[in-house]
Amino acid sequence: MQLLEWPLLDALQAGALLALFISFITEAYSRRDRMMGWLALACLLVALRHAAMAAAVHSSLNPELLDRAQSLFVALGFLALATSLARLFPIHVPASAPAWLALGMVPNLVRNLLLPRESPLEPWVHHCYNLTYLVGCGLFLYWIQRAREEGDLMARRVFFGFLCVTLPVVVEITAFSLFNVRIRLSGLSLLILAMTISASWQWVVVGALESRIHRAETEVELWRNLVPGTAFRTDRPSPLMESLFGPDWADLVKAAPGTPHQASDGHTYSFRSRVLHHQEHLGWCERDERNQGTHQGFLAGWTVGLGVDDAQESARLQEALQAWGAEVEAWGTIPPREGPYPSVLLWAREPSILAVWREDNLKRRRPRWIQIGGPATEGPHARLEPGAPVLQLQQLLEGLLSRR
Repeated sequence: MQLLEWPLLDALQAGALLALFISFITEAYSRRDRMMGWLALACLLVALRHAAMAAAVHSSLNPELLDRAQSLFVALGFLALATSLARLFPIHVPASAPAWLALGMVPNLVRNLLLPRESPLEPWVHHCYNLTYLVGCGLFLYWIQRAREEGDLMARRVFFGFLCVTLPVVVEITAFSLFNVRIRLSGLSLLILAMTISASWQWVVVGALESRIHRAETEVELWRNLVPGTAFRTDRPSPLMESLFGPDWADLVKAAPGTPHQASDGHTYSFRSRVLHHQEHLGWCERDERNQGTHQGFLAGWTVGLGVDDAQESARLQEALQAWGAEVEAWGTIPPREGPYPSVLLWAREPSILAVWREDNLKRRRPRWIQIGGPATEGPHARLEPGAPVLQLQQLLEGLLSRR
């Protein structure tokens, strides 16, 4: 049998595959990716095959022993490659495919471990297990083509790379079977396929990550828009936050993220934020409705008539109304017969007394007025019990003044 001795070519293939093995095994370990791990193992086994062939030319070792070793290495490398492809295309490649190929490699084990070179069965066993390579390559081409037709992005990019593996395998087996010549180019073909798979896999992973990042950023913007005008990031400018808390609002948020702060509009705001990138803050601000100071001045420009005969209660209500910015007119127990009339009336007497106004029909007049105590009638806009909390009065006034 004739053997083309190209030790330099074998050494180059071994070196390139070893470099790929180091790169792939590092990536497989960092990402816990078993597909890349099997591909790295395939590169290592085929690299050992070419290293054995390069050593067989200029070595004191038994050439026959090295030839048997390289045959076992390439068989195991093909099985590792088949396992990697089965994990790469789990929908189209049966999970049992590597196991069936391993059964087809049994003649190779018998030939290299049991049969002597002088045995008449040795060439036939060699042809038998070479047929396993051809069948395996054909099946994988069929499975990858099916995945390609169904729109699999990896199959579209890997198909021609695997075709580059199949053609040298066919040439090598044909040259051995017909001309008894060994042309060992498996390293180059696997090198092309491994680089194609790696680049394609990296492209798919990066594309998937970019898609997830885009969806996450879109969702973040949608969530921020659900809090109109109050959402902020301290690493980005915010005209609203700057108008409320000044140009140093970001430092204010970072220094005391959970502390209420007085804004330029007279209201007190609380920050709801979380730490972003270990330094910046992301969140929103909201008015502190529990603090009465947040409503300071909301009655500015309004005149409120106060008709409460209890002096202590009248003083309490007058103090609260003046704190909210209202101009208070003490009516006592009898309203004036002539105007001007107040914008809002707090009345703690019988509603019928208001009939002294020019307009007897309170429904038609519809003044903004609040009845404090007394019977429930259809006339008042709202009604409070005597001694009601100031917060309840404040909420009721805000509701009345917001009506058109």
